[in-house]
Amino acid sequence: MPERIANIVIVVEDQEQQNLVYRYLEQCHPGLSFRECRFERSARGSGSGEQFVRNRYSAEVKEHRRRVGKGASALLVVMVDADVGTTQHRASQLSDALQAAGMENRGDDELIFVFIPRRHVETWIRALLGCQVNEVTDYTKPTPTPKDIKNAATKLYEWTRPGAGPGAASPPSLTDSLPEWRKIP
Repeated sequence: MPERIANIVIVVEDQEQQNLVYRYLEQCHPGLSFRECRFERSARGSGSGEQFVRNRYSAEVKEHRRRVGKGASALLVVMVDADVGTTQHRASQLSDALQAAGMENRGDDELIFVFIPRRHVETWIRALLGCQVNEVTDYTKPTPTPKDIKNAATKLYEWTRPGAGPGAASPPSLTDSLPEWRKIP
């Protein structure tokens, strides 16, 4: 079993993103407790979820680096939808947020992971459940059930194991994210 990470922070737009990330981390760390994670999630009805994540990003990266600098084991996972834009544009916005705060971009050796589903995380969830999807259609309705998300996280974990790969239904943004998922200890 991988070494226990003492500080796990998950920054997301919504409950579906939170559940997918948490359920994936459970696969990586059997026995992981919900209480072992700190969740930063946009409050429903409080405005733009993606803006919430972009606004929190630099502060969470700064805190992550402070903890690691003091010798703590820490993991920061961020998920933000690309919506109708590109994943590259959303990644650039996150990078710009760090630069605006006077911080360096995340390094390859840092335990900071960023996932950007295009169009929404529900696109990824449906694809992981074997449905044919595209990255233009809005798949937010019906809302995936907790069981759907757990099954999707299990499939995602399978796709990230050595020698495995994405299923035929995987949209480009999900396929492109698999190397990042594989890096999570």
